[in-house]
Amino acid sequence: MTFYEQELRKIVGERYPDAAYVGRACYVRLNDMNRAKIQFVTGMIASQYNALQLTILNRSEGQVDTLRLRFLDLLGTKMTSNPNFRNGVEPHIWDDYGKVSWYVYHPTRQDYEALSDAVSDYLEVFQDISQSADRAWEQTM
Repeated sequence: MTFYEQELRKIVGERYPDAAYVGRACYVRLNDMNRAKIQFVTGMIASQYNALQLTILNRSEGQVDTLRLRFLDLLGTKMTSNPNFRNGVEPHIWDDYGKVSWYVYHPTRQDYEALSDAVSDYLEVFQDISQSADRAWEQTM
């Protein structure tokens, strides 16, 4: 199991236990026609993975929508005890020639919950209404 898969499982696995993991990405079945691809992506620096990209794929129409969730936007700048980062550090995963880990700051349980909530909130938009955890959205007749 790769580092990326371990991290994706912490974010996606609890809410979507049937997710399929491949490299830096995982796939979640939303309904009969839609799937979500969730992957770690880089921003300005190729070896720094600072966001999750969520892509909704339709089996007959292809890509439907894409959203990039930046760790900085969701988690903010994180303070550390490292004297080299007195103003804090922007959370990101660093791939140092194959040695992959979080750079300086390691997310807490609350950080993983915030990421999981954001992913789930987005994916719920593309799920069937009856699949939603909020029963108030179900159509009644």
